[in-house]
Amino acid sequence: MELDDLKKPWQEATQNIKLSNTNIRDMIFNKSTGPAEKLKQAFKKRLIILPFVLLLLVNNTYKHHDILNDGLFWLYVCIWLILMGYFYYSYKVANRMQAADNMVKANLEKQVLTLEKLVTKRLLFVRVVLIVFFVCMELLMYFQQEPALVKWYARPFMLRLATYVGGVIFFYFFSGFFINKKYNALIQKLKELVNQMQ
Repeated sequence: MELDDLKKPWQEATQNIKLSNTNIRDMIFNKSTGPAEKLKQAFKKRLIILPFVLLLLVNNTYKHHDILNDGLFWLYVCIWLILMGYFYYSYKVANRMQAADNMVKANLEKQVLTLEKLVTKRLLFVRVVLIVFFVCMELLMYFQQEPALVKWYARPFMLRLATYVGGVIFFYFFSGFFINKKYNALIQKLKELVNQMQ
């Protein structure tokens, strides 16, 4: 009799935990408001937009000069390829989050941690790429005259350097704000919901 009395509350508690985890999982993956779905859609949107960006770049560049010999064009292509790879992998990670298995919480924690690392690496990447872009622009002046930048190269070096430094400082804060607003807020919400699971 006493064993049955203990068994019943334990079974009810187990059932409540399962219901609670199901509710939290529904909140995470909700098609309209769930943070996992929003992240997935954000990555998918970038995957759709980036090919059009490359086509626009090729269309605008080939009109002015030979794109196969243009250093800046190949830098753009390298950045484009890296961004495509990043968004594709991030999309796959967000998609894997929805895979259900026995270790739902452990799976979600692992995927959220992976997404968090990816977003941090992307932030670092976009900041470094801007500096690389500015350095390439300056080096290009000595190896290949870029017709669109002739007036820019005519400016004094210190003015160009001050502009580069100002651009890097502005971009440093802007990129942090944008990525925090677009991705980190959703990842933090995901972490909170996963931590509530039992």
